[in-house]
Amino acid sequence: MDKIWLDSYSKNASFEINPDSYNSIVEVIDETCSKYQDRSAFINMDVEMTYGEVAQKSDAFANYLIEELKLKKGDVIMIQMPNLLQYPVALYGAFKAGLIVVNTNPLYTEREVKKVLKDSGAKAIVICSNFVSKLEAAMADSKIEHVITTDIGDFFPFLKRNLVNFTIKYIKKMVPSYKGTYTSLNTAIDRGSKLKASYPKLLNTDIALLQYTGGTTGKTKAAVLTHRNIIANMLQMAVWIKSGLGEGEYKVLAPLPIYHVFTFSVNILGFFYMGTTNLLITNPRDLDSVVKDIKNHRPEVATIVNTLLQALLNHQEFQKLDLSYMKLSVAGGMALKVAVKKKWEEITKSSVVEGYGLTEASPVVTCNPVDGRDIAGSIGIPLPSTDIKIVDEQENELGLNEEGELCVKGPQVMQGYWKQEEETAKTFTKDGWLKTGDFACIDEKGFVKILDRKKDMIVVSGFNVYPNEVEEVLLELDGVQDVAAIGVDNEKSGEVVKVFIVKNKEITKDDIKNFSKKNLAGYKVPKEIEFRDELPKNNVGKVLRRELR
Repeated sequence: MDKIWLDSYSKNASFEINPDSYNSIVEVIDETCSKYQDRSAFINMDVEMTYGEVAQKSDAFANYLIEELKLKKGDVIMIQMPNLLQYPVALYGAFKAGLIVVNTNPLYTEREVKKVLKDSGAKAIVICSNFVSKLEAAMADSKIEHVITTDIGDFFPFLKRNLVNFTIKYIKKMVPSYKGTYTSLNTAIDRGSKLKASYPKLLNTDIALLQYTGGTTGKTKAAVLTHRNIIANMLQMAVWIKSGLGEGEYKVLAPLPIYHVFTFSVNILGFFYMGTTNLLITNPRDLDSVVKDIKNHRPEVATIVNTLLQALLNHQEFQKLDLSYMKLSVAGGMALKVAVKKKWEEITKSSVVEGYGLTEASPVVTCNPVDGRDIAGSIGIPLPSTDIKIVDEQENELGLNEEGELCVKGPQVMQGYWKQEEETAKTFTKDGWLKTGDFACIDEKGFVKILDRKKDMIVVSGFNVYPNEVEEVLLELDGVQDVAAIGVDNEKSGEVVKVFIVKNKEITKDDIKNFSKKNLAGYKVPKEIEFRDELPKNNVGKVLRRELR
């Protein structure tokens, strides 16, 4: 491709980054906290924490991990909590102690927690008390030696802390009882503040993160991400965002969970490195609360997914807000529907650009330019120091506008899967490119369009049907609030298209069929239609087509 996308870069964006400019993520954190010491780093439930406070608390936690718990460089620690001020403190403290971090979804079942504990070999965990009972049931055969707990309000001022924690525990009864007595994160930090530990020397080739994922082949496994992988992505994102927004003291809405690699890398590392204030949303499903936070804190930037955009656009109070101060929204985690993009831009009077990534690439691979030249329906162009190509089933490289599997090369690409050589080998081409499992094509200017996941593609009488395309069309029909398309078996054609529709006004199956016939080729028209109150979604709002199947 001869990097044809470089001609489409913003004029202020450099083509390359130096992933070796820091020895570790810890160097980046220390430099950033010193540079922006008095600036607000995070806000959660109207409570602020400065960069200076982040440095002090994470240092103290690292001291505790090293001196009291005697954890060594390379030991594994799990973090399991929603978006709280405690999360970045625990994370940065673990990195300073030289530990390998495992982000864990608090909504995991006992079985899923057990699986991650066993596979990762974690020796310690920092966990929100709401989920301790589930952990106790799961950790019998694990290597866990240390459990550090935190209540939702633990980093809040005295009165608010006691009120929030009392309400959650005794009024809302959201903390199931558990048997053990564990050290609290506040106690750990207090003890650590009185200690002086010698921090281990870190190399950028050391492992920083085991990020569990369904991956490109569907089986649960952990992507091994080094300090260098993650630093590379931080620097790539900084080049990209600054090329459009410039330097500035922005507030960034962070409603998606930190345990998901998108928010982890983009907000807690990327935007943190840029000196912004991240507005952490603990429960994004509580739309009233999200809208209230937007109204009170007026974030100029948002990192968001399509489903949350849709939900906010349909929220009456959100529709009343004056959002003229907004500068940019970055959508990732799933496909951004064109109709949703248009409506969001109308309401906020600012652009929402789509990016693309995957856990195996730390995660960001491509993004639309943030200087107003983005293309609707495209995931943009490769970030600095990133190469892409499209290949066929035999791994031969294809030309412009030809459809095949998207492959990636760059300093942000993982080392492989944790203890799974066979799975790792399957995920890379013979010449070392990461296979994403996504069907895509590249146009003359280097912009990439994702057609669909390989495993989601529907084959009707030998013709490929991409669910995204069907969904895009149906979202334009008045009355369709949400839609998902899958393939179902059919004797005549192998498969036919079935759609699941969530409606927001009265609409019939005939309306949907007639609209589809006008806008889609015959073989793409849904033959089966089912109305639902809601669609099954994962923790970031991505529709789970496999559950519908």
